[in-house]
Amino acid sequence: MASDGSDEYVFAIPNFWQPSKLLLDLGAEAPSTFFANDLTNTLSKTDSDPFALDPLSPTHDGFFKLLPLHDTQIERAETDSFNTSTASPDSEPIEQPERSPNEPPTALDSDDNEGGEENDIWLDPRIPAKPKPSHRTWNGFLSGNPATKFQPMTVSEAGPAAYDALLRSPNDPMKLRNTDVPVVDTKTYLSSLLALALGGESVLFTRKDGTQSLRPALPKMRASGYSSHVLQALENKCLRCGNTLMGLRAFVDSAFLEHPSRCGVALASTINQVLQVVQEWVAFHGRNPRSLLQLQATVNSVVAILRPFKALMPHVRHGISDEDILNLVFHQAYSVDNNEEYLRQIMREVLRRVSRPWIEFLEEWIGTRREQGLPFTKSNLGESKGFVKVEARVFRDDFGRELAEVDYMLDPTKMPPFMPEDVTETIFETGRNLRFIRSFHEDHPLAQQDVIASSDPPQAKWLYDWDAILRLESRAVAYRDSLVDAIRSSRDGYSLDPMAGSVQSLADKPGSILSFFGLDQIGMEERIAASIEQFAQPVATHDSEDTLSRIVRDRLSGTHISTIELSNSTPHWTLLPVLSFGVIASAQAQVVNKETLKLLFTEHYLRDHLRLQRECQLLGNGLLCSRLSHALFDPSMDTAERRSGVARNSTVMGLRLGGRDNWPPASSELRLALMGILSECCNANQDNGRVESSGRLFDKEKSGLPGDMSFAIRDLSEEEIAKCTNPDNLEALDFLRLSYTAPPQLSPIITPMNLLQYDGIFKFLLRVLRMTFVVNQLFRDTNSLARDWEDPGDATLRFVKEAQHFVASVSTYFLDTGIAVPWRVFERKLDKVEADLQRPSMSSSSEDIQSPDKLQEFHSLVLDRIMLALFLRKRQQPVLKLLEDIFNTILRFAKNVRLKWLETQGEETDTQTKAEADPSALYAEFKRKVQIFITVCRSLSEKARRTDGKRGREERIFKEQYGTGDDSMVAQLLVKLDMFDYYLKR
Repeated sequence: MASDGSDEYVFAIPNFWQPSKLLLDLGAEAPSTFFANDLTNTLSKTDSDPFALDPLSPTHDGFFKLLPLHDTQIERAETDSFNTSTASPDSEPIEQPERSPNEPPTALDSDDNEGGEENDIWLDPRIPAKPKPSHRTWNGFLSGNPATKFQPMTVSEAGPAAYDALLRSPNDPMKLRNTDVPVVDTKTYLSSLLALALGGESVLFTRKDGTQSLRPALPKMRASGYSSHVLQALENKCLRCGNTLMGLRAFVDSAFLEHPSRCGVALASTINQVLQVVQEWVAFHGRNPRSLLQLQATVNSVVAILRPFKALMPHVRHGISDEDILNLVFHQAYSVDNNEEYLRQIMREVLRRVSRPWIEFLEEWIGTRREQGLPFTKSNLGESKGFVKVEARVFRDDFGRELAEVDYMLDPTKMPPFMPEDVTETIFETGRNLRFIRSFHEDHPLAQQDVIASSDPPQAKWLYDWDAILRLESRAVAYRDSLVDAIRSSRDGYSLDPMAGSVQSLADKPGSILSFFGLDQIGMEERIAASIEQFAQPVATHDSEDTLSRIVRDRLSGTHISTIELSNSTPHWTLLPVLSFGVIASAQAQVVNKETLKLLFTEHYLRDHLRLQRECQLLGNGLLCSRLSHALFDPSMDTAERRSGVARNSTVMGLRLGGRDNWPPASSELRLALMGILSECCNANQDNGRVESSGRLFDKEKSGLPGDMSFAIRDLSEEEIAKCTNPDNLEALDFLRLSYTAPPQLSPIITPMNLLQYDGIFKFLLRVLRMTFVVNQLFRDTNSLARDWEDPGDATLRFVKEAQHFVASVSTYFLDTGIAVPWRVFERKLDKVEADLQRPSMSSSSEDIQSPDKLQEFHSLVLDRIMLALFLRKRQQPVLKLLEDIFNTILRFAKNVRLKWLETQGEETDTQTKAEADPSALYAEFKRKVQIFITVCRSLSEKARRTDGKRGREERIFKEQYGTGDDSMVAQLLVKLDMFDYYLKR
């Protein structure tokens, strides 16, 4: 609209329509041309829409007549005047380019009426030169001073004043409904939006009704040059950004109360630092946004930085544990790994900071970092630290018997889920073996933290690229070799006295000796002045060196990344825990586990203790079997029973089981009968050279055996005691056991569960030993009856022969196959382990045994194989019950034969019980049960073959390497019992 009040509407059109530009003048007189008169008359109607155009009609001058040159110049001048009038008041007028005086005039500048005729611009050879394209930059846009002046082509380019006038038009031509929306100061509006994005109050956004949410001070508002619809989206984004920032601030304030754990505090501190950096950068660098785009870019950067932390907030609830926090941060960092580079670096640094407390305890546990505070030992019963706890370790066998031992226990719930199980077991086992060395070998190099620190152990931290991982592997190998050299040098005579080492290290350091008392006055003044000057220095700040702050500032400022990490240079996130922590744990485990095994074999004589179990508990000593058999079962030995008026006049006495009625014997009888058997048998083996290294343990001058091994009374239930009171029962000797207490140094290998297994095997072998003596005695009694011209009968003779064959086959299978074969495998494995320990290098020829835990697992596996071969597992109870029934049948028959033989000798017996059972019936029962037993063994062998592929890895390896599978061992028993299918013939 013109300034004189006339209704003049000018539409800016593209340059190629410039010759036919529309000039709309509703009041003034226009040139008498087609494009002026007809359109003016058309738009002069008051009752029509001013923006509606009537159809055009040609004038008398001709429709296709070229416009005169002076009309074009007039229109150009009018366009320039319109641009000047519609420009904003603050904008500068567009200056016309000045022409040099020597420049020749163009066709447009020539007088079109010169010579009385008009010039034809199409025939003029002088074509005007094209203007050069203007150089436009973002710097010029942000500064507000464009490099070149240009003419606006649309109303929106005419300036914010023209756009505001259009928005305030009562007709609302753009239908945006911004007619009554007030316009606020642009600078104030942008500053208020920035404060809103930071969660702060301002002139335009305040908190009402005491709530924490920010509300606009005006119902509607907009800045000059923008509609409210455009600004509403930016206001919502700033509001969401402010709410996120306030929510994170509230989480930080409450985290120190609701999440007192170390990782929870570390997460809160990290978020707090990020918020401080964001607020500081916005306050110093983004406080005066020049435009809406600059403000939007700043808000977008803040939102991008805070978005991962906002995603963590709903999951970090009250009472969450450290490992859950670590898992959440780990997965959040993994989820943004394919995002922009800055966000990836921020979350990786957050993961490093949050996991630092957990990593510090991991280093303390494996020994690469000095333990802070009081040492965590087994005396802290019921307490836990990190992923380790001290509690009673319960061992339970197949029959529900339990034994407890206080030990370190791994708490899997306190280990982050992203840690693999093998790495977790390696870390825990390394720490437990290290504490074994510290507890029992305080002078060992690994028990001295200074020795480990001098080897420069690598620091455990998250690594994300292959180059850093390869450097860590090289450093871990160097640290392992350095630690091995330090241990080897200590064995060569190097003093490891911690006090001497500390004094020597202090003496070597310059200026560490407190020599102030030996200085004169001038020297003391100089020292004090130097100290004052040093303390007067300002405190060094590390803000510039802080990695997280630098990354956040670079993201906000939009600094270009010089080196962008390639996607293929980063391993998959599931491998990061193994590559970051498994390398250090493996290097430490190799040294600690090897030294622990070496101490067990050399200092605590592990082989001798295991050999003692083999000879005594597993009846591997033949002399012990013979002496024990005579002391318990031989009726020809002098009785150890106390009788009134009868003095004991023999040095060799026995319990004479089967030849007496009063049972069980008294404790004094037991001591007299079994006195000295264990020590004599062990010393005899030592004298014969059968035990290679037992001289270190079995010292004749010592009163006791290793582990205080001796005969003792087993704790029994009332039902079991009732069975023991009958000397004719198979359970008559179940009260007798071998008492052995493993030294605490050997508890990693010989566990209470292993001792429970040894006790069960000894209890069963004692029954087998009794049955061997019974069938041999039965053979002698039968022959005595035949020599006395007493016909024992065919059934009796068959029973004696088959019973002797059955018991001999079973006992041979149990001792020579079920026990000897797995134990021989165990001995070979121990030989390999000892050979590996003697090698100076860390390479091992044994694939399975590389640590005390692996050795203990193999020891338990051997005992399991033995119990499986002896039918002592819980699932084999029906087979064992059938075997015991056969043994009871033999005992009943032996009792009848013994009583019959005593009757023929005319001797008085302690009982008046006569042989009432028929030998034929007993033989038929015996044969039937043997047939059932052989059938069951055949089915077990066939089932073992069918399920061979479903066994565990250890059992399959055990069978493949040594041929001791279930089917092969049971098949050997079948060959011994019934090679020619005698019991299966009809």
